[in-house]
Amino acid sequence: MAFWSQYNTLFRSERFGGFLYNAMSNCLLELDQAHYDCLRQLENNPGHAEQGIGDAFFALLREKHVLVEEEENEKLLMIKQYQRNCNCYGQKDLSLTICPTLACNFDCSYCFENSQHDTTVMSDETIDNLMKFIRERAGSGKVSLIWYGGEPTLAFDAIETVTRRIFDEGPELESVQLVSNGFLLDKKHPDLFNDLKISNIQITLDGPQAIHDKRRKLHNGGTTYDRIIRNIDRLMDSSYNGSCDIRVNIDKRNMDLFIPLREQISDRYPKKKISVHASKLKTTQPWGLSESEWITYCIKLYYDHGILTKSMFYPHSNETGLCVAHFNNMYVIGPSGELYKCWEDVGIPEMTIGNVNSKSPITKHHIQAQYTIATDQYAHEECKACSFLPICSEICPKTWLDSRKNSMSKHDGYCTHYKTHLYECMDVFYDNYLTAETGKKLLNKPVTPLETYGYRIIQSSRGGLSDQAQ
Repeated sequence: MAFWSQYNTLFRSERFGGFLYNAMSNCLLELDQAHYDCLRQLENNPGHAEQGIGDAFFALLREKHVLVEEEENEKLLMIKQYQRNCNCYGQKDLSLTICPTLACNFDCSYCFENSQHDTTVMSDETIDNLMKFIRERAGSGKVSLIWYGGEPTLAFDAIETVTRRIFDEGPELESVQLVSNGFLLDKKHPDLFNDLKISNIQITLDGPQAIHDKRRKLHNGGTTYDRIIRNIDRLMDSSYNGSCDIRVNIDKRNMDLFIPLREQISDRYPKKKISVHASKLKTTQPWGLSESEWITYCIKLYYDHGILTKSMFYPHSNETGLCVAHFNNMYVIGPSGELYKCWEDVGIPEMTIGNVNSKSPITKHHIQAQYTIATDQYAHEECKACSFLPICSEICPKTWLDSRKNSMSKHDGYCTHYKTHLYECMDVFYDNYLTAETGKKLLNKPVTPLETYGYRIIQSSRGGLSDQAQ
């Protein structure tokens, strides 16, 4: 006998029609009225699952785990947990976020780091031991780097030294990113970024000049916007073959200025590899946006301007872990060789897990363990009972730990936003799907309309967008 899965969400959209979302398979089905009514009956009377369903539709419901056998969900959760753990504990490749210095030339009012005045720069001895750490941890795999800080360009010599030593001594360097405030990029020729395999540079602008210069000023109070823009000009006019991402930290004070900045950047750099994205400022201050306010803002960005915010409107499966903190072979390294598991732990002595300068680099295994094990949603009974468990991979591990430590009664910050905003997010996703479908029709590409079968897959976790009913 087939049962109605607890991971199903059957709903109607006021603007579009009937849908079924299954969190276990991360699959969205569009339904005509007859199929919607059929599934509504199954939801209320799952014991009659086989009655009145065509063979093809019934097979699809089984394949996507909409209808399950007894104890099937428990087995599927076990598999997903196993897949997550395999990824988290993997050793093949090494990913490092390296802070060559924690010093910063900016005095941003919302910065979470408390070590901006620590002017330590990674020494030659620490670089020697870092190289030993890299060779031992990467093994036969590859290494990826993110240069972070503080402001990493204040210690650009260390960036060059480490990168060139990896070129000379191995392992293979797969990718390099630079997170910078952009103020000192004119100190180095853009060709050097190509030489160092820096394929992406992230720079923060918090709005047009007037608002940016209030939020992101120098320690002496000096403005920064004009110089950053000049540096981006220089980068975009150079032979640099990588991309540039402009991050805008959004709160109530600048949320209305994101679009003017985005349009300004787009007009200034047409046909260049540069993008502008909004990111919710993480703060407890009154001007910060709540989760609901942030989602409302992102929805407005889409309907008013056609902007899709990353990781907002369709869930990602929870099979690989999320960030540096989850993975066994990912670390954040400070200028004195100290090791961390989270970017936000940088400069906090009690959150170090060891030091590359020590004979045994990792000594505080419990911190490393809590970021991987304590944040495993599959290990918590209240999460296992939740119908959204398989898709809550976007939860920040540090937020999860801090929230549980503080016994937050409403699970604020560590429950997926789809739990309370699934319908609104799916509306955006489907609207964007219809836009893409219209484009296919204009290009005479094959499209299977809903009317053909009375149901169709809109999204499935096994691949990209699909308009083929099965």
